[in-house]
Amino acid sequence: MRAVSVAGIGRGGLMRYAVYFCPAPASALAALGRDWLSAELAPNGIPGIARERWNRLLADVRRYGWHATLRSPFELSPDHDVDDLRRALAEVAGRHGPIQLSLRCARLAGFPCLRPVSESRAVNALAAACVEAVEPLRAPLADADFQHRAAGLDVIETHYLGRYGYPYVFERYRFHMTLSAPATVEEERALQRWLSIRASMLPAARIDALTLCVESSPGAAFEPLERIALRKTSAA
Repeated sequence: MRAVSVAGIGRGGLMRYAVYFCPAPASALAALGRDWLSAELAPNGIPGIARERWNRLLADVRRYGWHATLRSPFELSPDHDVDDLRRALAEVAGRHGPIQLSLRCARLAGFPCLRPVSESRAVNALAAACVEAVEPLRAPLADADFQHRAAGLDVIETHYLGRYGYPYVFERYRFHMTLSAPATVEEERALQRWLSIRASMLPAARIDALTLCVESSPGAAFEPLERIALRKTSAA
């Protein structure tokens, strides 16, 4: 992801924002993401997946960027602007410290992804805090969007969708870094062959900042606006 200017980014409108964990640019996890999403790395695809299919599988991952979601995309209320959002996230960052998290290749809801080796209460608490901080600032989900997204959800997820604009929050939240769109069994095996050794060699991920990202127009790539360091230190 490349950073974008905040010029022209203001109140409401069609812009969407998201709060992500994006690995520090110099980290091994960021390097893996650059390799994985690079069109130059595998100009002919990877063994078992041809280039055209490879590009289709990675299209949405490239648009949303190499990240784990902490607060899913949302529009701001017309009564609030990006500075309000930045202040709210700075308050969250002041209450949480950096988190170490070991990751492995996994699968979630049909998507190949990186997932924690074990669940982290600290990560889940950070994501919940982001959801709660954003809630007073976001625009309500449109009725048509609610009806579309509610299909297939259970009662709790439907409640969360109506209340927070996203069903997978709090106890339904699962930290993950999406690797591709849903793939066939054979394609997943090819993905695993390319990724598994590289992923197994990664040091623990360091979640040390919230990254505020923006989709400047519908269908545009999400780009980072600001990286807000987690500042709480452990008690002596």
